Amino acid sequence: MLSRIGHGVIADTRDELVDLTAPLLEVASVPAIEARRAIDRAELYMSSFEEVDRLKKENEELKQWEWRTKLLERKVAHLRALLNAVEEPGLMFATGRVIADARGPFVRSALINLGREDGLRIGYAVINGDGLVGRTVDAGESVARVLLLNDLNSRIPVLVGPAGVRGLASGANSAELQLDFLPDGAALYAGDEVYTSGSDGVLPRGLRVGVVSGAEGAFKVRPYAELNSLDAVSVLFFDTPALTRSDPTSVGGAGALSAIPDTKTNAAPATAAALPVATVVKHAGAAAGFSPGGRAQAER
Repeated sequence: MLSRIGHGVIADTRDELVDLTAPLLEVASVPAIEARRAIDRAELYMSSFEEVDRLKKENEELKQWEWRTKLLERKVAHLRALLNAVEEPGLMFATGRVIADARGPFVRSALINLGREDGLRIGYAVINGDGLVGRTVDAGESVARVLLLNDLNSRIPVLVGPAGVRGLASGANSAELQLDFLPDGAALYAGDEVYTSGSDGVLPRGLRVGVVSGAEGAFKVRPYAELNSLDAVSVLFFDTPALTRSDPTSVGGAGALSAIPDTKTNAAPATAAALPVATVVKHAGAAAGFSPGGRAQAER
């Protein structure tokens, strides 16, 4: 009751008592704090034994997988030697930046600062560090226009999942691609990897595109690349008879290009894969981790 009166003498007395008892309370709490810390250290020490056992078991499993992998590598090398198999060709590439893009109800394209003087042709695959971006559809001397994956004109023959189910990934001007022309009874599941089939005769087989999303009857493909925020991209130089016939090297640039496609542009199927781009450079072979010749083996 006295404390509620608010008398100055009572308040001062209470403050002095608090100041006197505070050190005692602090000293009295030290054993409890140390005991709590000791218990925590003991629990951590006991759990470390379980962690060590788990790591030992995991290490043994990894050693077994390493041995199996080496054995399979030797078998594959032996079989390739028996079959006189030809090694898969390496790919030249050039890396540049997106300098402009065009987005609209019917357009998904971009301009890159690479052109024919860098060795580009119409139809080359364009990728970034995440995955497929699109393909070149116009090329000037120093600038090229890229038709993005999600453009309405984009069509990509693909293989889906471990069974290699054939289909067609089509752009729909949305974040995901449509997956059409699947065979009846195809066993697909969300999360299955989608990669190029090479059946278009333009781009190599086995280049990554994205993953399956959606449910049965409405499967779609979610691209690995974030198409709405492109910056550094690479162009893969994969020459096929179809490309060399449709766009021979003697064809020169047609002047200035725009990110908006011409109405007469004929969009053919395109595919590509994700290759890591360590540094942004303009000329082939200058990215870190690649040889001076600029040869990079595409993932199959």
